[in-house]
Amino acid sequence: MIFAALDYIPVTFKDFFFHLSYPFFIKKKSIISRSDNLIRINGYSCRSIFSTLLKLLKSQRKNIRILTTPIHHTSFRDIIEEYIKPENIYILELNDEYNKIINIPKIDNKDIIVDACIVTHVFGQDLNCELLKQYKIENPNCYIIEDRVQGAEFEKIFSNNCFDISLYSTGMDKRPCGLGGGIMFIKKNNRITKNTDINILSYINSYRYETTYGRVLFLIKKFPTFLLYNFKIIIKLLLYIFKFFKINIHSFSYKYRKYNPGFSHENYNIFPNNGTLYSIDKSLNDYKNIEILYKKKSQIFYSKLQPVIKKKLIPWLIDDKNYSLTPYNTIIIKNTVKFIDYFNSKNIAVIENPTYKIFNFSYVNSEKYKKFNNSIVYIPSLSIMDDREIEYLAELLNAYT
Repeated sequence: MIFAALDYIPVTFKDFFFHLSYPFFIKKKSIISRSDNLIRINGYSCRSIFSTLLKLLKSQRKNIRILTTPIHHTSFRDIIEEYIKPENIYILELNDEYNKIINIPKIDNKDIIVDACIVTHVFGQDLNCELLKQYKIENPNCYIIEDRVQGAEFEKIFSNNCFDISLYSTGMDKRPCGLGGGIMFIKKNNRITKNTDINILSYINSYRYETTYGRVLFLIKKFPTFLLYNFKIIIKLLLYIFKFFKINIHSFSYKYRKYNPGFSHENYNIFPNNGTLYSIDKSLNDYKNIEILYKKKSQIFYSKLQPVIKKKLIPWLIDDKNYSLTPYNTIIIKNTVKFIDYFNSKNIAVIENPTYKIFNFSYVNSEKYKKFNNSIVYIPSLSIMDDREIEYLAELLNAYT
């Protein structure tokens, strides 16, 4: 059997209780910091910061138009659609491996100005965005923004020099992990981002305050999920109970993730509590060990997959970077119902894509991306699996037809 959940929270018991103590710290933290090259703004969540950024852009440019990748986290997709009309959203084309931008749509009307380009990285790797370098030169007034929540190594801050702003989550199962919070990095001394930090701060300062009680309650509610995702003894006990009482593990896993997402889908424009700000700072000191773990586990897993199977199930893997920096273990499957039923019969949790979404309107190649998005399946997270379990999971995938 495989004693692993579909997700993982990269903190220890000690870390968890440190985070619980931070809301009671008296020394005040600032939501903004500046270095020679960067401005960093800490927020209640990544979606809160992103929503605030689009609110700012819309206030400055009214009928805002954007270029963007076709696949986003549900919240980001919803925020984009809230602020921008469908006819003003132009989709960047990705290659068949979904790891590279291969075309920037041409806009016939020269009077139409694109205000921003928003790129979402997926599957623990960075999209190849080389095409945006020249676009940035030709369109210097366009904000180039990246959602790097599920991107590659955090140390780089920006995946490519063309980006002006990068966004990160420090949420429950993210990397860096602060059990909540989000970060925006803005390039300093950049003409287009001048005063962006001041304007963002003016919005955040107007938001309602996250109380100490609210922050502590938020963390306490996450404790059962922390136990369920991180400890094999809990997972083992549940799996034996499910097997004995013939409980459908897929139904349980799907509903649990749906009703315990670790964040709020709405009412997230909040001024972060002092404890949240301390947690964000702590996350910036701990991320390297998390990356080492994810890299090691995914490299073992990928090495056990037959090359043809690996290419088929995980087409976005880059040859010189055969690892993933996310707790989500994601593959694509043509017949997801058959696949889920097969693993469900073996008492192994797998669920259909709960994270990524496409836009709610038609555009060039929208059916291609819809088909791809509907083929995404989450299989058990590798983070707490031992080598034997990882090998067994790979064997099942190699043998699956």
